Amino acid sequence: MAYDSDIDQVKQLLTTIIESDDRILKDREMTVRLNELGASSINFVVRVWSKSSDLQNVYWDVLERIKREFDAAGISFPYPQMDVNFKRVKDNAAE
Repeated sequence: MAYDSDIDQVKQLLTTIIESDDRILKDREMTVRLNELGASSINFVVRVWSKSSDLQNVYWDVLERIKREFDAAGISFPYPQMDVNFKRVKDNAAE
């Protein structure tokens, strides 16, 4: 998440998304934690349990739902960018 994101809001949304998916096993511990303060983002780790047969669909569906829910909440995903500034240098050869 972007550094201006509300950490508590992010954790709550992630938890809500996980708890609302019936394919995620509720009798096993889930993890939603701030994992890293990266160069341009705050990174979270989300770990849940599901049946092996549901694993891939749960993974893909949860990722898609995270993107949709965060967009709706105005939480942005940062991406690498570079600012390039040009400075005019006086041509000494012409003097």
